[in-house]
Amino acid sequence: MQIILSALKAEAMPLINYYKLVPNNSIGLQMYNNDLFTILITGVGKKNVNKILKEYLKKSKNIEEANFINIGIAGGVKGNCKIGEMFFINKVFDDYLEVDYNIKTGNRPNISENRVTTVFEPILNNGQDREGLVDMEAYEICSILSGFNQLNKVTIIKIVSDFMDSDTKYLSSKQIRKLIEKNLFDIDIFLNDNSKLYK
Repeated sequence: MQIILSALKAEAMPLINYYKLVPNNSIGLQMYNNDLFTILITGVGKKNVNKILKEYLKKSKNIEEANFINIGIAGGVKGNCKIGEMFFINKVFDDYLEVDYNIKTGNRPNISENRVTTVFEPILNNGQDREGLVDMEAYEICSILSGFNQLNKVTIIKIVSDFMDSDTKYLSSKQIRKLIEKNLFDIDIFLNDNSKLYK
């Protein structure tokens, strides 16, 4: 089973529609699934991820057989990336913690790799003095799954949604959906191949 983790329903909806996933309220969380995929919507930020993902892991069966894929948007530094560009994340940092996580990417030939730093609140200063991308969930996902000995089965895919400026606050659900839809072809190729990646 592949477990897709997305913070926002807008990030998840293109995948829900494409794979014809149906709502599943069996454990009281916002989930959609079919025989191959489960999408869990965690909410934005580390606190929501901590609560929802831990609850999911405690209530679910056969977690040791699952692969976890975080798919979502991230801020980028203008000049280093393009809006709508997709990256596999190979290293995850936190603004306030010294521990970082190295993530296996599988050497995907057609998609670039990048690093991501998880922050507590949106960055609106154009990402001055920052490297790579910025999000609000990836580090917490890695931290929790590391505690369950599942870090080696984590993939993080980030799509650049903004350049960490004042426009970041005004991203609509429609804009977010379009960013995911633009990359559905590459995401689908990866997901279909993902079961082989960790064997």
